[in-house]
Amino acid sequence: MPFEISGFGDEIADDLSTQLAVMSALGVDALEPRRVRLPGGQTQNIVDMSDAELAVMRRMLDDHGLRCSQIGSPVGKAPLSADIQVQFRQVEGAIRAAHALDAAYVRVFGFQPDHGMPRARDRPAALEAFRRVGERAAAIDASITLSLENEHDLYNDTPAACAEFLDLPGVSVGMCLDPGNFVRGGVRPFDQAWPLLGARTCMLHVKDFDTDAGDWAPAGAGGGQLPDLLRACDPASVAYLSLEPHLAQTAAWRGRGREAAWRQAHAALVRLLALL
Repeated sequence: MPFEISGFGDEIADDLSTQLAVMSALGVDALEPRRVRLPGGQTQNIVDMSDAELAVMRRMLDDHGLRCSQIGSPVGKAPLSADIQVQFRQVEGAIRAAHALDAAYVRVFGFQPDHGMPRARDRPAALEAFRRVGERAAAIDASITLSLENEHDLYNDTPAACAEFLDLPGVSVGMCLDPGNFVRGGVRPFDQAWPLLGARTCMLHVKDFDTDAGDWAPAGAGGGQLPDLLRACDPASVAYLSLEPHLAQTAAWRGRGREAAWRQAHAALVRLLALL
């Protein structure tokens, strides 16, 4: 069973037409929408799109033969003291988008500290905020799975912290494992994260980080242990490999164009898959 490949189109271009054209030409299976600009419109977050705009987006996906892997929402990527009602509105918008685009997953985060880096003693408050968001999501549609992405500066910064979020009662949540983000936080993704989180992983973000250069890298060129992770992943349980490479932000690629950087990231993933 082959892996399904997805990606963040807004790392290719602002406008959705270009995103879809490039991804379709490369044979990518699905889009993970985050920031979207429809023809003649303004760039906006996927959770803020109207029903009419989502209907246009759905037609464009269909025209290019692409699916929607998951909604790349910003839910939980906010300071812990932020208004929880804003998080509720965002998760409602994300689920509305999931319905319109026939997606089963909504990407979420574990909240930011108000100041500095996350402290373990503050994590219970973050877990409670996340639980409330998860309960709101379940009340709207319990069939939607929240997909928790790890980040080095959020309260789900370590494998053990991620496991606490995944184990919350009454919340339908899987792991969106991001190797590059783990490396940036000093975690070896396959050696340290996969044993604890692999069985709960429903999405793998394809991103790598070179600690020597202190910058993002193509898959396999950093410390993300992507070959090991890909060998361990089962396509039956990991719904998508989703490219979120950030290469266009790096010193090596800055100024060479987002589309070229994304194509390079896609080529790196294809090379790794060919070796499996």
